[in-house]
Amino acid sequence: MRPDLLAQYHFLLIAPNLGAEWLFDAARTYWERYRPTVIPDFELIRYIPPDRTIAITVIARRDIAPQLGVELAQIQPLAYFDAVVFDLFEDARRELTRRANQNQPFGVPLATPTPDPAMPSIPTPRLPATRPPAGFVTATPSETPPPMPTPEPQAIDGQMTETQPVAPVTRTPGPITGGS
Repeated sequence: MRPDLLAQYHFLLIAPNLGAEWLFDAARTYWERYRPTVIPDFELIRYIPPDRTIAITVIARRDIAPQLGVELAQIQPLAYFDAVVFDLFEDARRELTRRANQNQPFGVPLATPTPDPAMPSIPTPRLPATRPPAGFVTATPSETPPPMPTPEPQAIDGQMTETQPVAPVTRTPGPITGGS
């Protein structure tokens, strides 16, 4: 995968030898901008189909970054390994904030435009910006429903039983969610 394209799956891994402040403080702006899925290790990557593009941003120090790259290559050789390697907390924060502010999730300018920063970059469908108001009626109900049929008694295993009346199927006056 190229670093100037958005992947179908974007993950963020904080190296195991770093504290939670690396995620909650140093990577806060980056996460709020791109919303990658935060993972503790590469096990989830095994379940992604091989025809999907994967990018994993790894925040690590120099001592463990090569080892994490090898682990990822063994699990998913076609995944893009985006290593953010800094030994100092402030340097990592500065780089991740720069990436978020300059719209460079992988450290280089993107070849294609990204969605609006107000909308998270997630691979789920979004509702259109303009929706009809809640309670919008899409169909008008009929004036009077047809009469209910009278059930006939049925014989089951030689014994007469009465069946419950069957309600006719009629259209609803509109969607139950109130949208289109």
